Amino acid sequence: MAKEKHLNNQNMKRKLIANLISLTIILGHVFAEDQKPNPETGNNSKEPSEPTPSEHTAKTGPFHIKVELDAFFSAEKEHKISLSPEAWADMTLISALSHGTKVKKGQSILSLETKKLKKTIEEIEIGSPSAKLALKLLESELASLEKSTPLIIEKTQREKNIADENLSYYEKVGHPEAIRATELSLHFAMQGYDYAKEEYEQLLKMYEADDLTEETEEIILKRAKNSFERASENLRLSKMSINRQLKISLPQQLISKKSTAVIGEITFQDSMLVLPRTLEQKRHSVQKAKRDQAKAEENLKKLKTDLESFEIVSPANGTLYYGLSKDGKWITAPAIIKKLVPGGKLAPREVFMTIVEPGSLGLRAIVPEAKLTHLKNDLAATIIPTSNPSLKIKGKVINVNHIPGSFSVTLSAEIKDPLLFPGMTAKVTIIAAKYDKVITVPNALLNDSNVWIMNGEDKIQRPVKLGPSDGKVTVILEGLNDGEKVVSK
Repeated sequence: MAKEKHLNNQNMKRKLIANLISLTIILGHVFAEDQKPNPETGNNSKEPSEPTPSEHTAKTGPFHIKVELDAFFSAEKEHKISLSPEAWADMTLISALSHGTKVKKGQSILSLETKKLKKTIEEIEIGSPSAKLALKLLESELASLEKSTPLIIEKTQREKNIADENLSYYEKVGHPEAIRATELSLHFAMQGYDYAKEEYEQLLKMYEADDLTEETEEIILKRAKNSFERASENLRLSKMSINRQLKISLPQQLISKKSTAVIGEITFQDSMLVLPRTLEQKRHSVQKAKRDQAKAEENLKKLKTDLESFEIVSPANGTLYYGLSKDGKWITAPAIIKKLVPGGKLAPREVFMTIVEPGSLGLRAIVPEAKLTHLKNDLAATIIPTSNPSLKIKGKVINVNHIPGSFSVTLSAEIKDPLLFPGMTAKVTIIAAKYDKVITVPNALLNDSNVWIMNGEDKIQRPVKLGPSDGKVTVILEGLNDGEKVVSK
C-alpha cells in the first residue's frame, strides 16, 4: 500500500510540473503579442528620432565649447640618473636612498662598491713604469737593428763575393799550380838524389885510382855518403808528401774553397731573408708595445673617470623617485626596486633614478579623437586635482599632439600646492570656444560655406564665414543677420 501511495504522489507532481510549463508558454505568447507594433497607429517601443530641421531662424545668443579631460601631473624639470661607464661594467650597489626621498643638491643618493675598481687602477699604475721601460728597450733594439741590418747584409755579400772569387781563382790558377808545384818538388828531389848518388859513386872510383892518403879519402867519401843518404831519405819523404798532397790535401783545399763559397752564398741569402724580416718584426713589436701602452693609459683614464662617476649626488633639490615615468606612472620602478638593494647590479645606461624639482609640475592628458578638433595652443583651462577637489588651478594649453594613436595635450599650470606630485590625477576643463552673443546654425542647414535663406517667397544662397562647431551647430561669424530664416536647399 505504501509503495502504491508513493507512486500516486509522483504522478501528481509530474502533472503539476507539466501544467506550469504549459502556462508559462501561453503567457510568453501573450507577452510577445503585446510587444508587436499596432498596425493602425504604427507605434512601437522605441522613441522617435529627432527630426532633421528644415528651417532655422537666426538669433543671437551665447555659445561655448567645453572639453573635459582626465589628466595627470607630470614633472617639467626632472633629472634622469643613469651611469654609462666607459671601461668598468661591474656596478654593485652598497646602499641607496628610498623611493620618494626629499634630497638636496649635491647630496649623495647612491653608494657603489669600488674596491675592485680602485685595486685595478692601482695595479695599472704600478705596472706602468715597467711597461714604459720595456718600450724604451724595444725602441733601442729597433734603432740598433735599423743601423746594423744594412751593414750586416753588406758584409755577408762582400764575404760571399770574396769566397766566390777565391774559389774561381783557386779552380783556375791555384789548384793547377799547386799540383804543378808538388810535381816539381818531386822532380827536384829526384834530381838531388841523382846528384848525390853520382857524386858518391864517382868519388869511390876516383879514390881507388889516385894517390891520396887513406885518411883523406875516408873523410870525403864519408861526406859524400852522408849526402847521398840524406838525398835518398829526402826523396822518400818527398814521395810520401807529394802523394798526400795530390790525393788528399789539394782535393781537400778545393772542397774547402767550394764549401766556403756555398756557406757564403747561404749566409748571404739568409741575411737577405731573415735580417729584413727580423727588423720588420721588431718594428711591429715596437708599434704593438706603443699601442698597448696607449690602450693601457686610455683604459686607466677611463677607469678613473668611471670611479669619479660612481660618486653619485643629486643634481638639484627635489624628490627622488626610482626608475623613470611615463604617462604619470613610474613604469620601471618595480624592476628598479629589485636592483637598488645591497648587492644589486645596475645596468649601463639604465635610468635607475629621477630627481624631480619642486614646483615644476605640468599636466598631460590623453585626448579622444572626437575632441581633438576643438583643441589648440594657448586655450585657457581649469584644473581640479583629484586629491583636493576644492582647489581650482588656472592653466593653459601649450601643446597639442596630433600624432595618430597618441593624441594628447600638454598644459602648463600655476601650481603652488606642495602636496601635488608627479603621477597624481586631475580633471581638466578647457574652454575651446566662448561667445556671449553669436549666431549659430544647425549643421544640417550648412552647404559647405553657404546657407539658403528665405528672401520673401524665394530661396537665395549666401556665403557665410564659419566659426567653431560643437558637432550640432556652427557659429556664423559673418554673412547672416539676426532674425533671418535659414532653410534647407
